[in-house]
This record gives sequence, C-alpha cells and structure tokens, in this order.
Amino acid sequence: MDNNNVAYKTKSALNQDGEQTNRLMLVLRTPPCEYNQCTMCGFDNNAGKNIRLQNIQRQYQNGIEGEDFSDIRRIDFPTAGSFYNDRELSPESRNYLFSEVSRLPVDSVMVETRVDYLTEEKVRESKSYLREDQSIELAIGLESADDNVRNKVLRKGLSKKSFERFADICRNTDSQLLAYVLIKSPTLSEAEAVEDAVQTADYVYRIANERGIKARVAFKPMFIPEGTELEEQYLNGEYQLPKLWTTVETVKRTAELASYQPNSIFVGMFDEDLSGDRFSSNCDECNSEVVETLKRFNGTQDLSELERLSCECKPEWEQFLGVRICTQE
Repeated sequence: MDNNNVAYKTKSALNQDGEQTNRLMLVLRTPPCEYNQCTMCGFDNNAGKNIRLQNIQRQYQNGIEGEDFSDIRRIDFPTAGSFYNDRELSPESRNYLFSEVSRLPVDSVMVETRVDYLTEEKVRESKSYLREDQSIELAIGLESADDNVRNKVLRKGLSKKSFERFADICRNTDSQLLAYVLIKSPTLSEAEAVEDAVQTADYVYRIANERGIKARVAFKPMFIPEGTELEEQYLNGEYQLPKLWTTVETVKRTAELASYQPNSIFVGMFDEDLSGDRFSSNCDECNSEVVETLKRFNGTQDLSELERLSCECKPEWEQFLGVRICTQE
C-alpha cells in the first residue's frame, strides 16, 4: 500500500468528562512541518510528499476501517506539522475530515497546530461540519512555561503572549485547549524536569481558568527521534532520558495544584514509531508495570495505583531528585 495512504494509528485509554473511555489517534501523513526548527521533533520522519485530498481520504478510511467505535469517544488527527497550515493540509482536506467525523459516534475531535496558522474563522468553519453535540479540542506544543527552555533550548518560537492568544481563540470558538508538556528537556536534571513540567501545567490551568475554558495537559516523557539535534546530544552522551518515576512524580504533583482542572491529565506513553525504542524507562523489573499503570491512569485518573508503585530502583531515582521532593511521598 502507498505510504501516502497510510496514517500511523493507535488506540488508548482516555478520560472524557470524568468517564473512562478510549481515543483513536490517526497521525496523518502530511507534507513536512513548515516551521521545522524544534530541536527534539522527529515528525518529519512521518511526513509525505505530494499529499492530495485523495491521500487524506484514503488515510482516514484505512484508519477507521474495522474499528468498533462503541468504546471510542474522541478521535485525534495529529499531522507532521500544523493542521491549520493551508500549505500542509488543504482546507478541503480539513473539511472532509470533519464531515466524516460528524458521522462517527464520538464526542470530540482533537487537532494540533501552531498558533501562527490558527484563526477563529478556520475553527468556526471546521465546527460547521460537526454535529452540534461534538466539540473540537485545539492542541498546541507549549512544552515548557520557561521561556529559556521553550525558545532557546527547544527552539519552539512560541511566546507566552502567543500561547495566551491561542487560549483566547479556544474561548471565542467554544473549543477545549490541549497543551503538550515535555518531561525533561535538554539541560534539565530529573529534579528540574519535575519542577518544569509541574510549573508548566500550573501555567496552562491558570490561563484556562482565567478564560473559563476546559484545558487538558498532555505530558510527553522525552524520547529520541532519528535525525534530530536531540539524537546527536543523546549519542554524544550529552543527554540522558528521564526515568519513568519522574513522570509518575510529575503526575502526582500536578493533580495537587490549586489550579488543576479535574480529569485533565494525559500521559503520552507512545512514540509514533519514531524513537527506535529510545524512550523513557526504569529498570527491567518494573518498566512494563509502570508503563501500563500510566496508561491505565489516562482512563481512570485515579492516583492510588500510581502511589502504590514501587521497585528496588526507586530509591536510586529518589537520590537524584533530592530530599525535598522525596519527602513529599
């Protein structure tokens, strides 16, 4: 089958409005990201050339073929770049996707975009193809609320003012906000990674609460895509992947924030086939258990199972984090 007609596909647990369900993710093969400056992004490896409307149609049809939507309440359409960049995904392709989603028994559809390409008019056009009982979740890669980490280390090219404009568009179009937050950007220690991710989540919730909109934080433990600056740092020994304990601690502390919105944490325990197994991990004894527990948490939002996790490798990780964080457990 032509790769231009195939989307990367995965199904995973999700909590939607306090109810445990699933989401279907179709990573659409689109032209490469026009911005293409982020130091850790490998989505260009999933990009395609000469993508036309018919390719998007086939990717979608191939993606949903055989799926039982009785337990799926959201469908996600990540792309190689920005969903609302007309040069990467045509308006006709977008309208086709939303028109097709209107025929599915799902509550919402998630799309990702840089704010540079987002307008209220585009969102309203998209919503016009959906049913009245369906909503749009607009996702953006904020990654860190720290200006230095976000724009100098990761080179996101995103100001807080622009992120807040993104939130304004969510408010004005009655859309939900999803912010991706990286766990352990380059230059950060394990302890600093927890601090950075939790502070970023707090910032996202505060901005959303000020505007009266729903927000979801999607934590992304770092992985190593091929052909990126991050891969060079990793291979040179300049960067070490975070432990999964760091993600567990981040989730627990985020749920304790005063700004926290209930049932709004998602942990991305997938890598879109980009990492070559170079993903956040613990030791061999507990790795699978921690990963599966985090996946279940996405659906239940119940911290108790995370709090019961333990392993002989955990004390060593606690030493890396230091006494202040460890004594919070």
